[in-house]
Amino acid sequence: MKYFSHVFLSSVLLSVVILGDAKQKTVASSTLVKTKVTNSTQSTEKLRTNAGLSWYTNTDIAFFVAQKEQKNLIVMVGEDKCKWCKKMKQRTLTDVRIQKKLQSYILVYIKRSDENEVNNIPDFDGNIPSFFFMKANRELIEPVVGYYTADDFLQYIDEIEE
Repeated sequence: MKYFSHVFLSSVLLSVVILGDAKQKTVASSTLVKTKVTNSTQSTEKLRTNAGLSWYTNTDIAFFVAQKEQKNLIVMVGEDKCKWCKKMKQRTLTDVRIQKKLQSYILVYIKRSDENEVNNIPDFDGNIPSFFFMKANRELIEPVVGYYTADDFLQYIDEIEE
């Protein structure tokens, strides 16, 4: 069902892009995302890390939710087989202080190999793990690239929030 909803959403968005003008595209996309979120498919758009945090896997839905909840986003780009991504998840993101900080953000995890999602992230240069602190309007606040200990990552978050 999750695969079908992704294929359906992608084909509808593609139809909107091909058939509509710019204003209609924005309205149709927002309506479609709103419908998808309110139809309780939101839970199928999240994955659970071993840190117990919920991460969206679709940037369009995550940005819509961020606008609705008036929150900033943290987009993590990684890969399942990436040694440093695994360490970041297992060591840094499991830290209680980090988890507490991340609760005030909409979290998004996308794979570097997912070109459709990666294209939604400005300034992504292919290095992983990468974290992009962003506003709900898709404006980039700050990128953070590489593995960081909990103390160092917490310091980055604190500096970005100032």
